[in-house]
Amino acid sequence: MAQRNQRGWLKKEKRVQGETWVLYFRIRRKTDGRRMENKIPIGLVRDLPDQESAWTEVERLHLPINPVDSRRGVTFGDLAQHYAEHELVDHTESIHAKAYTTVRSYERVIRNRLLPRWGNRIALGIEPLEVEQWLKDLKRERGFANPTLDKTRRVMSMIYKHGQRYGLISRTYESNPMRFVRCKTTSGYEAMILSPEQAYAVLLNLEEPERTLTILAAGTGLRISECLGLQWQDVSFADAMIHVRRTWTCGQVGVPKSKASKGPVPLHALLADFIRLWKQKTLFHNLVIGCFLHSG
Repeated sequence: MAQRNQRGWLKKEKRVQGETWVLYFRIRRKTDGRRMENKIPIGLVRDLPDQESAWTEVERLHLPINPVDSRRGVTFGDLAQHYAEHELVDHTESIHAKAYTTVRSYERVIRNRLLPRWGNRIALGIEPLEVEQWLKDLKRERGFANPTLDKTRRVMSMIYKHGQRYGLISRTYESNPMRFVRCKTTSGYEAMILSPEQAYAVLLNLEEPERTLTILAAGTGLRISECLGLQWQDVSFADAMIHVRRTWTCGQVGVPKSKASKGPVPLHALLADFIRLWKQKTLFHNLVIGCFLHSG
């Protein structure tokens, strides 16, 4: 009697070359989604005398058998866990490394929003309109802004794409419901425009080191993480240049986001004066904005 498991079942068939082990398994036809039987010859019975040796040969051949039934039972929580274990890891373990802040942000989205709502649902059973309505409810009930909702949608989509990449779910277009989910991305934020006189008055009323940090960010265009990561050795008063070599975020020292970010930026004379004054006051001789690093 043929032994069945998730990989299929083995049968002996008489063929020209001799009695042969044949592996039978079910696949889903792409044209209409109907399940149909398929088979692959494994080897001659004289070389593989029993089913155990035949199954060993199946494993050795790494045959492209799609376990359709088991895939249909994969939950969104299963996909999310696999995604976190492979993508939200230390940068040395991931091919496409993500910044520390990105990893922490994605983890919060998964833990606080996605898993409570979708974790126990079968991944291929989640409908696009369900997700759309859920995003609308988040906006109405919790006041989430459009960019926040779009980020939630994008993280959910990345989890589905990851599952498809690893073969946890089908790679067909329809197997990622997020492709059909619509979400506004425009922000409702309105910037407050200040005159030069107003902006200067605000700066003069800031305490240190907030004043120097604000002028540093405004005068160079550096990201806040790059400003906080600066050391005094990165500031060249003689050459009027600032060299960006590291970042600091959430207590973690990292590298600049891109190759372009590592390029030096000009140090304006007015900014240089503010930085010199702060250097005379600060107790932290290695770090430009050392007070923030110390308190972090």
